Amino acid sequence: MITLMTKKVRSSLTDHAPAPKTHKGSVNLPDARPLVLIVEDEPDVAELIRYNLAREGYATLIAESGDKAVDEALQSTPDLILLDIMLPGMNGWEVCQTIRDSAKGRHVPIIMVSALTTEESRIKGLSLGADDYIIKPFSVQELLIKVRNIVGRYALVKKLRLREQDQDTAMRYMVHELRNSLSSIGGFSSLALQKDHANKYLRTINNAACHAESLLNDASLLSRLEGGKERLSIGPVEVGVLVDESADFLRDAAKGSKIEITVKNSATALVQGNRTAIRQIMINLISNAIKYNRSGGKVLISFDAENDRVNISIQDEGNGITQAELSRIFDKFYRATGSEQVKGAGLGLYIVKLLTDAMGGEITVVSRQGKGSTFTVSLILHEGNTAAVCRR
Repeated sequence: MITLMTKKVRSSLTDHAPAPKTHKGSVNLPDARPLVLIVEDEPDVAELIRYNLAREGYATLIAESGDKAVDEALQSTPDLILLDIMLPGMNGWEVCQTIRDSAKGRHVPIIMVSALTTEESRIKGLSLGADDYIIKPFSVQELLIKVRNIVGRYALVKKLRLREQDQDTAMRYMVHELRNSLSSIGGFSSLALQKDHANKYLRTINNAACHAESLLNDASLLSRLEGGKERLSIGPVEVGVLVDESADFLRDAAKGSKIEITVKNSATALVQGNRTAIRQIMINLISNAIKYNRSGGKVLISFDAENDRVNISIQDEGNGITQAELSRIFDKFYRATGSEQVKGAGLGLYIVKLLTDAMGGEITVVSRQGKGSTFTVSLILHEGNTAAVCRR
């Protein structure tokens, strides 16, 4: 058993240590090793801990004061913090409390390592949120075992939390899109009941029901695509028909907002894609063009053939998106300035890009403040097929 004496460590213990892998300052680590933040103002003690952790395969970061410890903990997001209590500046109690009160550090494991031996000190440390309390002098072997156990549990918790977030994302997606489908089914069925000739509404009702069924069949598709565990099934899809169906699907909602949807031209082309995914992309983009349009504005949908691709553009007359935000609008949960008045989870455009990428396509956006935005989806033509774009 190796025992570390308080505040005094022989320098010979580090004479043959491996080249330090300690990271001074906040950095992005190039490897996937667990990162341990060592908060210790005695260089010999910090180095001995670092040396032994390095031998066990951990990356380390050293903070010599309480203030630096807080900065490093919140910037570097370590997998474990070894925290001394008697520090210059903020003491260990204050550091622990500050980290636990922050969003980034709330769940990061903390082991307090201190010469304070009273039961009162141990209880105080655990009450402030420390996961364990080790008294100096301590056994290095015991320290390493506790580090391994706590880091392992933390890694498992992080994995489960990410899985829960993926499931939550998929659920929000499902609720959002099924609400749209059910709204259309309810609206058009009400119209059908009021009319003598209801046939023209039945196709839209049927399309909405089929789309809802497709979403339910692919309930976990989003999380599987995000995790890279699955690819979309790709085949020839008649894109012009899907765009027309999507526009018809949302015309009732557009009329309620006094928005006019116009499909400028049509395309007779088969693209390489997935029917459910393309329909979802079109519904999301047209729906956004309605929601973020000006009152009485227009939504213009157009096709363009270019080499081996078909481009579908959806243009609105809304307030537009600032240049500073254009690079972020496809980020998960991101909502641009001015979108606070519109209900949403910040998933629509993220889903559009995820599905477009999964089909080997591209999506771009051009926007001018006060003039509106144009989103263009570019899909690959099916092999041996040519696109014909016709004016209506």
